[in-house]
Amino acid sequence: MKKTLVALAVAAVAASANATTVYNQNGTKVDVGGRVDVMLGKFGDAQRTDLRNNGSRVEFKAEHEVQNGLKAIGAVRFGLGDAEKEDTSFNEIKLSKLWLGLKHNDIGKVTFGKQNTTADDVQLNDHTYIFGGNNNLVTSGDKVVSFRTADIQLAEGQTLGFGVDYGFGEAHKKDIKDAKDKHVKLKNTYGVSAFYAGNFGDIKVNANAGYTVRNNNDVEGPINSKTDNQHKAWRLATQVEFGPASLGVEYGQTTSENKKLFIGSARYLLVGAKYEVLPDVLNVYTQWQRNGFRSATASKFDLDLSLAGVKLKDSLKHEGVTGILNENQKAVQNVFIVGADYAFNKNLKAYAEYANSRVKAHKKQENVRESFYAAGLRVYF
Repeated sequence: MKKTLVALAVAAVAASANATTVYNQNGTKVDVGGRVDVMLGKFGDAQRTDLRNNGSRVEFKAEHEVQNGLKAIGAVRFGLGDAEKEDTSFNEIKLSKLWLGLKHNDIGKVTFGKQNTTADDVQLNDHTYIFGGNNNLVTSGDKVVSFRTADIQLAEGQTLGFGVDYGFGEAHKKDIKDAKDKHVKLKNTYGVSAFYAGNFGDIKVNANAGYTVRNNNDVEGPINSKTDNQHKAWRLATQVEFGPASLGVEYGQTTSENKKLFIGSARYLLVGAKYEVLPDVLNVYTQWQRNGFRSATASKFDLDLSLAGVKLKDSLKHEGVTGILNENQKAVQNVFIVGADYAFNKNLKAYAEYANSRVKAHKKQENVRESFYAAGLRVYF
């Protein structure tokens, strides 16, 4: 029994604050938690009103005391349904996280497996549940090694931490049998990040930064040991909290290159604000994004817009698909979001959001305007 629980512990994810401890003996602790989240809304002007799953999950987290403050940690998360499949979002059970590692409070933690990178934490000002966020960094991977330092105290109330990540891609270097069916474009990823937090009485300041590189092999076969599409991305995020309010601005850029030949670039600006109307009960929030794209060679341009699942799908020309952005052209997208959430108690929360996306293309007749709105209910367990 003990061996079974430890094996389960080695496969867990950071469970929610509502998680239940199901085992706690001999230095080993196992928590189980998760959420069920269902939303009703209209997810684009070209769609009907629809009922969808919004990231429901069950997750396990475990840790085992080794010695001298060293802990073995592990996690597993199963997605209940697949939110990426709009017509069947309630179907299937999907493994979304699986990792293990070591942690020491004075040093930090290193983890291995299917997980988020530290760059996922760089974005600070996305308070939304459905439509927000434009983090342009590499935020996750199926085979990731991630190291996050313990926070270093710079002065009273001020800390600084760092993160380093490496992601593995396709195992075969070249000459893959049945390459067209088995080829994985990802070659590898890597990145670094930094996290600052300052507490100055009634005012709190946070500042994060990240830099990531994604190397792709787009062509299968004997030449795919070389990188033929590289994304270099950086992002800086700032946030100020004062009493019940927070306001933040973040900006990032991504460039796409093919063997040092410039393919295109994208710029991502996000401004987010949140106000706590009733402490721990009612919040209102808003977000504005301005995403700009410039293509030099449209046939390989593969950077994407936000909220691109309906009218904007394939709007930026991907692999020869005709779209609004062709060679040596630009496009600008503005996204406006407002929303609110209400907590009935610590386990039950309701939320509602509205988003409007406006894309200004190279030609006026190709401009796209689209609205999204939905309300949802989330139950933690």
